[in-house]
Amino acid sequence: MVSVFDLHCDTLDRLEFYGDLSVPGGYAAHDASVVPADMAGLARNVADISLEGMEGRGLATGAPSGLGVEQGRAACASSGLAAERGGDEAAALQPDALGRRLRWCQCFAVFVPDQLRGAEAWALFNRVNGRFRRELEQNAERIEQVRPRPGAVLRNDGPADCGFSSRVEAVWAQGKSAAVLTVEGASFLEDDGTALARLDALEQAGAAMVTLTWNGANALGSGNDTPGGLTPFGRRMVAELESRRIAVDVSHLNEQGFSDLCACATRPFAASHSNARAVCDHPRNLADWQLREIGRCGGVVGLNYFQDFLADTPDQATPDQVLRHVEHMLELAGEHAVALGSDYDGCDVPDWLRPCFKVSGLYDLLELTYGSTLAERIFFRNALDFFDRASAL
Repeated sequence: MVSVFDLHCDTLDRLEFYGDLSVPGGYAAHDASVVPADMAGLARNVADISLEGMEGRGLATGAPSGLGVEQGRAACASSGLAAERGGDEAAALQPDALGRRLRWCQCFAVFVPDQLRGAEAWALFNRVNGRFRRELEQNAERIEQVRPRPGAVLRNDGPADCGFSSRVEAVWAQGKSAAVLTVEGASFLEDDGTALARLDALEQAGAAMVTLTWNGANALGSGNDTPGGLTPFGRRMVAELESRRIAVDVSHLNEQGFSDLCACATRPFAASHSNARAVCDHPRNLADWQLREIGRCGGVVGLNYFQDFLADTPDQATPDQVLRHVEHMLELAGEHAVALGSDYDGCDVPDWLRPCFKVSGLYDLLELTYGSTLAERIFFRNALDFFDRASAL
């Protein structure tokens, strides 16, 4: 049994916007050649994340990889994206390399494109959150949401004062996968009198973490493609998020905004899906000083599987290159700060890491390199401990 806690994926948006070309972000265009049955829901699909994959199996198909939205591509419809099942469906189910089961905790992000602000962005959040609710209801015997605040849990899965990690482990003990709701790009927060009510709604929905920006600017601050740091409104919203025990996520934030956050944050924060810039010189990766700050504040950084963040060219995104990022992050942030942040269904992932059940091979690599204790820290324990700290009363 391999335990996995993944801090970021874009699977909800990819499933919800399949076939809807009106939504910015390129999801529908990317999957234009995928047949509807292969994107019907979370239980079984040809996306990177499915319940089957989270349980240690998945469809062996010619499915498309992630969307490459990190690169700003609008679509990939011309890249040969047809999902070819072929033959008996049961024969297409493949266990992980050693036939092991996985127990999985997945952060499902609601990705809000930069093009949407205010009410439009909020409507998109509600649409994708509605999809999340339906998937939880339809698959209640296989997956259950874990919320950051004990008082907000929907089910009696433990003592009222138990921590986040205990609630995840209680879900695992039932033989289910755990689901955590997060947000990528909080452009629905505007300084127009609506922000606090929307934060209250996020808390009620059980959102555990919010990425302040995507690549562009919004009312909170500036992403890595734009200059400027956190706005005064953004600083106030950081305090409001922290008061609700919703973790702040700095992935996509530019360096000035990161520095501003360090000056105003009172709780640990995360970089849910970012790598080491010293290993791969991309502006979305973290500089050494940022990795040190995350370690200093009790935060966590999730290893991103995006080929462009791992290496200069896709053919260099090898297991050895991943180890270079892990080694550098361990050295700078510390062994309690490194976790997984795949960015599944939001980027182009190396074939040796997709679909998601293949991540067990990464566990084997880390265990061989660092031993089982540190491999387990990176794979799930550090993320669990982070949310315990970030959501503590």
